[in-house]
Amino acid sequence: MSDSSKNTCAARELMNGMKASCSQAIFATFGPYMGEKGVDVETCMKIASAFGGGINLTGNVCGALTGALMAIGLEFGDENPMNPKVAEISTRLLEEFKAINGSILCRDLIQYDGGTDAVDMMKAFESGAFDKCLKYVEDVSRILTTYIE
Repeated sequence: MSDSSKNTCAARELMNGMKASCSQAIFATFGPYMGEKGVDVETCMKIASAFGGGINLTGNVCGALTGALMAIGLEFGDENPMNPKVAEISTRLLEEFKAINGSILCRDLIQYDGGTDAVDMMKAFESGAFDKCLKYVEDVSRILTTYIE
């Protein structure tokens, strides 16, 4: 199995049974292997915990993408806030994802914009709106793997 397949399987496993949000699934899959030391899975889960559902369930940028952007920063970032390598890879990731899926916004991807209200979010889960997220996690995992190999 290729690294891309392994990463996709690991991210998918975290998503199954709601063990992790989309952002957590990606960052916890890649974070431990990024940079000089990486970040342990538990810390990755904590760092990415507010980014699911398009940043704290607001429907903004897809959580799988924000998890990947964190991993890119960990791998290629440095003290330069305008690091050209980070900007280049991040832009490519966002563009490729948008080309595949039509948007980078969670609300567009799942076709639901329920905000942060717990009742509305339960309606979204019950309606199956978040069932699509596994595909987006898999897409992001495959794309991200090509940039870090």
